[in-house]
Amino acid sequence: PLALLACGPSIVLIEGGGDVSVGSIIALSSVCMVVTVWSFGVVPGIIVAILVGGLVGLANGSIIAFWGVNAFVVTLATLTTVRGLALYSTGGIPLHGNMPDSMLFLGNGHIGPIPFAVFVGALGFAILYIFLRRTSIGRHVYAIGGNQEAARLAGIKIVPTRILAYVISGLFAGAAGAVLTSRSGIGAPNMGSGLELDAIAAAVIGGVAFGGGVGRVFGIFLGVAVLSIIKNGLNLYNVSSFVQLMLIGIIIIAAIIVDKYRQRGST
Repeated sequence: PLALLACGPSIVLIEGGGDVSVGSIIALSSVCMVVTVWSFGVVPGIIVAILVGGLVGLANGSIIAFWGVNAFVVTLATLTTVRGLALYSTGGIPLHGNMPDSMLFLGNGHIGPIPFAVFVGALGFAILYIFLRRTSIGRHVYAIGGNQEAARLAGIKIVPTRILAYVISGLFAGAAGAVLTSRSGIGAPNMGSGLELDAIAAAVIGGVAFGGGVGRVFGIFLGVAVLSIIKNGLNLYNVSSFVQLMLIGIIIIAAIIVDKYRQRGST
């Protein structure tokens, strides 16, 4: 799930923005997925979870692109709004029961010795690579993040490209919500709380610049791997979750400082 979740905010950061709403998107996607699975089946439930994320991303991107509002302010407001919607729609109670076994395969199944979720994460990175490196829109994302005015003068359409970046970020968050829902077997309105920090930390550890225009898919993969190893190691040593939160914050600050010094060294 972290692999999928980190892909979306990475695109937005490269574009020069930011998205802290992905954790709440996971919660809303989870609730919508379970309700849809109960009524229509597993595959429609997964599709709905992903599309719900895309719709929230569309709202984020439209507000940011059309009205020029600060990205972190907009997505912070979306974080609370979407989380509140997930809690209100369920009364704060997780949705559980009557879950088909096929729904649980996405997050818990194996193909041989390898968890199926690993293949889902690999597919996410493949999609991210194709989008950023093999499409003109991906190159436009880098251009806008590097120098928005130069990109505009070069004929790049800023508004639709920016909106698309947030839509894709939401789609990745919805997919992460589907995997987490499948893993837990419940639709939890508090699911994904705090994961937006992990996603941003993985991106900046992997070399994605907060100023935009810089970031490699392999670096993002390494960031996810490093952060996962750190968190798993802390869990094995029974380090308090509160201490882990502090460490994640310190890691983000350290990565930003390193990025600033790297930018100074290249100028």
